[in-house]
Amino acid sequence: MESSDAVVQGTSNDAAVSRESAARLGYIDDPFIRHFVKRPLRRAPLINRGTHSRFDGVQRILRQFIKQTQKDSQGHACGQIVVLGAGMDTSYFLLRQQGLLPRRYFEIDFSDITAKKAATVYRSSALRALLPEDTVVAEGGSELHSAEYSLLGGDLRQFESQVVPKLMARGFDCSEPTLFLSECVLIYLDPQHSDAILNWITANVAHAGILTYEQILPTDRFGQMMIENLRARGLELRGLHAYPTLQSNSQRFLDLGWHSAVAVDLATYHEQLLEPLERERLAKIEFLDEWEEFILLAQHYAFTFAFTSQSSHFAHMDIEKPN
Repeated sequence: MESSDAVVQGTSNDAAVSRESAARLGYIDDPFIRHFVKRPLRRAPLINRGTHSRFDGVQRILRQFIKQTQKDSQGHACGQIVVLGAGMDTSYFLLRQQGLLPRRYFEIDFSDITAKKAATVYRSSALRALLPEDTVVAEGGSELHSAEYSLLGGDLRQFESQVVPKLMARGFDCSEPTLFLSECVLIYLDPQHSDAILNWITANVAHAGILTYEQILPTDRFGQMMIENLRARGLELRGLHAYPTLQSNSQRFLDLGWHSAVAVDLATYHEQLLEPLERERLAKIEFLDEWEEFILLAQHYAFTFAFTSQSSHFAHMDIEKPN
């Protein structure tokens, strides 16, 4: 029987398969995700549509942050991005290909996952060519280190004792504006562990922002079915009942004294925050006849964007506005 850690680690492969399906069919523009998927599958139209909205929201915030931090007073790139539970995410390579990068970009995940990611990157000439010239392989092949990009192995349940020292050793600067990204990661942690991460950020990073993407609404019929289906696979959404609604997800950050927090579910994002022309384009890719099921599914996933201070870097960022 697989350990609970191994089952959770397997969700990174599920997310990559869904992203590869959406990319191959033309929902999203990601030429790199195929390198991380050994057995491609064609997901159902409602899953592809949801993957598009998830991808669009994350890329929206990443690009807004880079636009706000690309130049400091001396004209140099500034700012940091930290991806918690990065899995096989390709955002670094997408941004680097377009010349859109902060000063430092960190990815963190279990060492077993980072080892697989590092090996995949080095097997692919397209990915390897995008690594900074000073990149070195470290920790027996499970990490990649450079001044700009670091892929780090670590257990988020031991954030302050295990992850923070690795970040600091790779040049993390608590005084720089920093965007944290967490997609379906914090929710798999016991609240005491996810709260510890947020408490550390609150206490130590002067200008911090975060974008989370998590499941919500565990108590209605669909939410109960979602939990049962995940539990049958050995997956437990440990943080879901502590932060079950849009309001509780945003209030979580306000209670820590953060300046602003806004939560929006994926259905609202798709219906109100995507450009009408983009929705028209998506409709031409595949016919979505499970429309009510898609909306129901999308209502159970949510973005939360929050930031700690009214600095110029975050004041002009908003999950509810285009890039």
